[in-house]
Amino acid sequence: MQARVYLGFAGLVLVGVLCASAPARAQVQVGSETQLNLDGSISAGYSGDFSNVGPDSHGVIFGGTGNLTGSYHSPQFLNFDVAPFFNQSRDNSDYQSITNSSGVVASASLFGGSQFPAYFNYSRLYNSESSYSVPGLSNYVTSGDSQTFGVGWSAHFKNLPSFTFGYQQGSTDYSLYGAPQNSSNDFHSVFVNAIYTLDGFHLSGGIHYGNSSSLFPQIVSGEPSEKASSDTTAYTLSMSRSIASDGSTWVNFIRDTTAYDSLGLHSSETSDIVNGGLALKATDKLTTQVSMDYDDNLAGSILQSISSTGAIVPVSLTEAPSHSWGFVGQAQYSLFSGLYVAGTVSYRQQLFLGESYDSTAYSGSVNYGHDLLGGQFTATAIVSHNSYGNIGGSTLGFLTDAIYIRKIGAWGLSGSFSYSRNVQSILISYTTSGYSFSGSVNRRIKRLIWTASASGAKSMFDEVHGTNTYTQGYSMGLSGRWLGASAGYSKSTGTGLVTATGISTLPPGVPPSLVNAILYGGTTYSASLGSTPIRRLTVNATYVQARSNTVGGPLTSNNKTEEAFSYLSYQFRKVYLNAGYSRLVQGFSASGMAPTMISTYYFGVSRWFKAF
Repeated sequence: MQARVYLGFAGLVLVGVLCASAPARAQVQVGSETQLNLDGSISAGYSGDFSNVGPDSHGVIFGGTGNLTGSYHSPQFLNFDVAPFFNQSRDNSDYQSITNSSGVVASASLFGGSQFPAYFNYSRLYNSESSYSVPGLSNYVTSGDSQTFGVGWSAHFKNLPSFTFGYQQGSTDYSLYGAPQNSSNDFHSVFVNAIYTLDGFHLSGGIHYGNSSSLFPQIVSGEPSEKASSDTTAYTLSMSRSIASDGSTWVNFIRDTTAYDSLGLHSSETSDIVNGGLALKATDKLTTQVSMDYDDNLAGSILQSISSTGAIVPVSLTEAPSHSWGFVGQAQYSLFSGLYVAGTVSYRQQLFLGESYDSTAYSGSVNYGHDLLGGQFTATAIVSHNSYGNIGGSTLGFLTDAIYIRKIGAWGLSGSFSYSRNVQSILISYTTSGYSFSGSVNRRIKRLIWTASASGAKSMFDEVHGTNTYTQGYSMGLSGRWLGASAGYSKSTGTGLVTATGISTLPPGVPPSLVNAILYGGTTYSASLGSTPIRRLTVNATYVQARSNTVGGPLTSNNKTEEAFSYLSYQFRKVYLNAGYSRLVQGFSASGMAPTMISTYYFGVSRWFKAF
């Protein structure tokens, strides 16, 4: 199969060579119904690579890209796009891959603008570079093969329900440079939705199903390599209707079933959630709203919020029953343009892990937005008081945020800040606190623009020691007509969940004590330089270094990722002279292996063509 793909690409390159010198035409017609456009590039050069994990290689290499677009009968009836590429890497093209990557991406739409539109998508990639993410830090580098396939169809009827159907599947087999074993991930998902309007009632419903299985990298999971899988099924029903006084009413129902099989543990949870409410605009300045909700399985809802991140981890839940229900009443009044005041009263009761909790909360807020000192200022402040009935005691909560943007002469300034204290989480027995800030400044210096920015955030559970998540980042750049340079620094620590595509932060309000979490932390340094010193000559270089550590279960690993790559391109008519160099060093102390080192280089020529 792979050989046939490569032969197909070789044929594409040959067609490109033959067409390169042909006069460019806007479009070609095949028969009386088919319209086609084809453009792309062909390349040839000398490439080499050397590493400490395999034999060195070098030699002449050929490659190319293509983009075939067209339609049949009319673009509304059928239009399609097929984009193959062969032997492409960051050394000689825009494809971000240390290795020479090949593949094809295709899509099509059918019956566009009609009552029955449909779509199709497909991709198949070989030796493509991807990333295994770490919150707030430079990502680990992976390489592997992947494919995706999807179809969808809709049916829109007049005075009848409308339906939408979709199916998507995909798989990835990849290796994390510096880790001893390969990893994989595959998924399937399907959904059916329906909407209908009857006598002013807007009705909708649907079924969504998805499953996935993954083999996580041992280095970051803290566990031996083992297949983990999950599947979810969600049934949704909703109804809404507009009523007098610019108001509305609604009711929603969700049944969600989530199951997982991870590290030899299996569990399944089903939760039924009902919520509804009424909103009224009593006067031009006063709006009110009341709502209620009920969840018959709070533990199941927490498991589903964790699974939605892509994590497949055992959750520390018992078989004890759980539930949650609550009532919220709100009112907002506009004092004058730009100034709003609001009040909220809520009551909530929860049963979780054999313990019963209830709380009553009152809050007031002020929202202000107006021009201030020549700039634009927006601020919100919320004060809340939470009292706990069965366990006694109370907390005073506070949340505020502010944004300010202003231009002073040649300087452009912007900044934001937020602070929270004792804000209730998903479980009312827990509260969270934290802050965040960001700021940027820019100034034109003759023909150059100087920019600088800073940001940071911290959050924690007040009742759980050692649950801080903290990030900060700083960057500076200088850009002009022929020069661009930037540098950055970031630092991050926290508690996260292992997914097939990286470490994910915990869902808001989910305590780390409920999950098999991983600790992470580290720093990233980066710098880049790009220039067009003369017309048609482009030169750029980038360097990124990240040092981090991960702690999962009994496994601790000190990790390093270092990337450097440069690229030069000179255009002469439709011909490009290209040269590039890439280097990757990546290692994990827990692997017991020396860090992987790979270097590649390339110089050659490419020619853009438009066949028709």
